[in-house]
Amino acid sequence: MRPTPRRLLLATTVLALVAPSTATLTGPDAQAAAERPYLLGPEAITGPDDSPGTTLFGRLGAARGGPRTWASRALSRQADRLGVDAGAVRWERVRHSMVGTHVRGREFRGGVPVRGTDVLVSAVDGRVVQVAGSGSDLPGEPVARPVGDALARTVALATLGVTEVLVEPDVDRVLRPVDGRLVDTLTVSVVGLTPARAGQVVLDAADGSVLGVADDARYAGGREGRDGASFTAELFDPNPVATSRDTSLRSPFETGTGVNVPVDSAELTAQLRPRTLEHLDESSLALGLLSGPWADLPASPGFLDQSLGEPVSYSRSDPRFVGAMTYYHVDAYQSWLQRIGLTDVNAHPQTLVPTLLPGYDNSFYQPGNDLIVFGGGGVPDAEDADVILHEYGHAMQDDQVPGYGETTAGGAMGEGFGDFNAGNYFALTSKGFHDVCVADWDATTYSSDDPTCLRRMDSDKDARTDLEQAVHADGEIWSSYLWRVRAKLGRSTRKRSVNAARLVLVMHETLLPDAEYDDAIAGLRFAAGALGRKSWRKVVVREARRSGYLG
Repeated sequence: MRPTPRRLLLATTVLALVAPSTATLTGPDAQAAAERPYLLGPEAITGPDDSPGTTLFGRLGAARGGPRTWASRALSRQADRLGVDAGAVRWERVRHSMVGTHVRGREFRGGVPVRGTDVLVSAVDGRVVQVAGSGSDLPGEPVARPVGDALARTVALATLGVTEVLVEPDVDRVLRPVDGRLVDTLTVSVVGLTPARAGQVVLDAADGSVLGVADDARYAGGREGRDGASFTAELFDPNPVATSRDTSLRSPFETGTGVNVPVDSAELTAQLRPRTLEHLDESSLALGLLSGPWADLPASPGFLDQSLGEPVSYSRSDPRFVGAMTYYHVDAYQSWLQRIGLTDVNAHPQTLVPTLLPGYDNSFYQPGNDLIVFGGGGVPDAEDADVILHEYGHAMQDDQVPGYGETTAGGAMGEGFGDFNAGNYFALTSKGFHDVCVADWDATTYSSDDPTCLRRMDSDKDARTDLEQAVHADGEIWSSYLWRVRAKLGRSTRKRSVNAARLVLVMHETLLPDAEYDDAIAGLRFAAGALGRKSWRKVVVREARRSGYLG
């Protein structure tokens, strides 16, 4: 199945990448140009029925004044073309990437945001270079007296059968399209402890009736150098298969306990490495909690009841082992992002819940409560740092593009990016071993392949014929595409990893929540130009054609 094309409005060239043309393109020429952003002159391309598009790149005016001021001015000029009611837009977030400033907002009615009306305006070097968004002309207004959050939580917990929660459920109010009109709704995001169940319950704000139950979780299936306390623990980095280079390595378990409890072995102990947990908040550590600028474990199980004078060695059956694993790897990875100039990508304490609880076999990121739960079935997921950075990748995308992944393509790109995020980072220390094999330790309990891999990033599947409309399967095509692009971004492993992280994470800043594949490819081309790497644009297009994303 060929990926569905998405309308792109492409105006004058960005950052003077090419000389402008005055020709109006139609038919096959227009289609070809849509696949080669920034090769157009002042004429814009709309959809085949001349209906509004969703993204406009080009020279779109000066960015004078504050970000919300120039964003409003730029949106007003393009509102009709995009089908957006500029007067109804409220700017909610201003982000600063390594190439520019990005302002995001939504249409509001009666003080309530409208789902599906996200708007984005980006500026580079004092000039607006992107305006993107879509509006809603559906009828519907907020109710005068919505049910309260307390009642909404009660109804949601009863609907899911949850009696105890890990965190207080988040409640989000939004006007949502339902049967051709906008309905005032409350979305309650739940992470249950008893039973172990996560989900979203959508309620009618007028009377609290249940409209639907969904699962919003994303599953695995600049402030470097902050002061703080630290201690050293013996951990896997990234996992025992990678460090031993032994694909036959397996975990022994204690059985008969209702959940497989991992136990130590001489072979696994030999793969532990001393790693320093840094930037720890001293007051939290005094209470036995792990908390810092990039990671927060709100239920850390007593990290101070052992001497911290020497490297601490926890048994794998001790919850403190996976706790230390998650804190260390998230803190180390985010510190790396800070060092390479990506200072505003999920740059806050990410809530992490490593668990050995029965019921949570799979790991997931839940956007509603902005937390990551690591599963405990088989090999505990947090013993494999590939899984840690895969899930952290979902949190990064949600931070850059709130609500990201509204389409199947977006979900697939999210899963593919999570895998790529882990592989790209750990390639810095792997010396080439199993770089394209994701989560080779976690997969030892459910894969019969040799080597065991959760997924791979060397797939030869083609998006024109092999899309399954399943996010994990289709994500392999996207991660393999990104990996092939990465291979052309430098002569050394370090340069390839740094350049790839910059290219992909700058691209994310250009996306809307309902992004399709061609939005991301256009964003990669924009990012390459904004980073001053014109040659990368050819790589992006060539590999996109090879992967079947472009004709």
